[in-house]
Amino acid sequence: MKSNGHPILGILEWLRPGEEERVERLLTDLKTIGVKDVRTGISWADWHTEGGEKWYEWLLPRLAREVQVLPCFHYTPPGLGIAPSECSPPRDPKQYADFLDVFITRFGDFFEWVELWNKPRNPLEWNTTLDPHWLIFCEMVGGAAHWVRTRGKKTVLGASGPMDAQWVRLMCERGVMQYIDAVGIHGFPGTFEFWWDGWNAKIARVRRVLLQHRSKAEIWITETGYSTWRHDERGQIAAFIDAMHAPAERVYWHGAHDLDSTQFSDENKFYSDEREHHFGLRRPDHSEKLLFRLLAQGGVEAVENSAWLGRSNIGARQGKRPVVITGGCGFIGCNLAHALCSRDEPVILYDNFSRARVEENAEWLREEHGDLVQLEVADTRDARRLAASIEQAAAVFHFAAQVAVTSSLSAPVYDFDVNARGTVNLLEAVRELRNPPPIIFTSTNKVYGSLEDVDLQLNRERYEPVD
Repeated sequence: MKSNGHPILGILEWLRPGEEERVERLLTDLKTIGVKDVRTGISWADWHTEGGEKWYEWLLPRLAREVQVLPCFHYTPPGLGIAPSECSPPRDPKQYADFLDVFITRFGDFFEWVELWNKPRNPLEWNTTLDPHWLIFCEMVGGAAHWVRTRGKKTVLGASGPMDAQWVRLMCERGVMQYIDAVGIHGFPGTFEFWWDGWNAKIARVRRVLLQHRSKAEIWITETGYSTWRHDERGQIAAFIDAMHAPAERVYWHGAHDLDSTQFSDENKFYSDEREHHFGLRRPDHSEKLLFRLLAQGGVEAVENSAWLGRSNIGARQGKRPVVITGGCGFIGCNLAHALCSRDEPVILYDNFSRARVEENAEWLREEHGDLVQLEVADTRDARRLAASIEQAAAVFHFAAQVAVTSSLSAPVYDFDVNARGTVNLLEAVRELRNPPPIIFTSTNKVYGSLEDVDLQLNRERYEPVD
């Protein structure tokens, strides 16, 4: 059932055996942002490994104490497959329904819905060489859906991928849909989709197929998200708002946590595509992204009220050239912006909002000075966005930095990327301009050290060395 006119919001996280600590962090984060639904995978293959049953004996009750669980059942035990692989069709399709029967008997009190497989058009999820026309798949899922319903559960047809309407039509023609209560669809606009005409159009195509075959199945977005691999948290906000305006009953957002590149394992097949690492609401160091902070402040409504953060208003400007302030929403940056705007000087605040609550400074400046304040929520490591922002600059004040000494020791690569690479990106962007603006670079007192061996004297409003 929809909430406040929006789809029900859930979070997608694939949880693997041995990740008890990660489960606890996930549940804490879900409570913080007010989300009560989780979609996660139940690996048929893991069930047949040592410790697999014990893992699910712990996981299902633990999740169900805090959230509503949508279990997605997938991955064939290699010993039961036509080929010895988790993506292989099983030799006996009925064994999938038998596994679900056992699972419902053991853990059925902890979930209401059952999702049947995931991305069967993806060769990493279903071996289409062994089942090129999905005949085995339809026999397996159709039989399982019938039996799951018999056991009193509702069924979700796993999404195929980008061409969801065609997949649903095939499932209707094969008779699978008569046992399905909801169909899942996926979409990652701005990250993976090279062509995208919007959630309304995508869902309309699926709904049209359902109506043609007289199916009353609901439509759920079982997987969507936005990768911040290019440090674009503004884009993540915009993609989230678009998904929450989709005419679907539910949306499962991928995901809660970025992948940690230091944790390699055969199980998660650690992704070679950099985009896959950065879908989370938290970074690998557990710091919060802007979308997480907004959800924690007031849920979906708070994100919608901050929709202006998800839109760039950098463009051709008439009249005075603006002053660009990187890190412009911090304490020094926003006070400088206030002083400039008070003299009728336009400014561009270029800030990635990595520090909590700086968005409040941006909102205050907009309320005080209106159109004199332009906002670009972006990172200095994004050279393209940075260059576009300074094209018309009258001057640039460079305040954006990673300022904590402790962080520079615990995360030196991140510190170097922000402070060194970000500054080089700015210098290069300015160097390319025909009429480059002046840059005012603000450093730190840390470059001087403690100055214990230097004698200082007060000269009016500042200290200076005695000699």
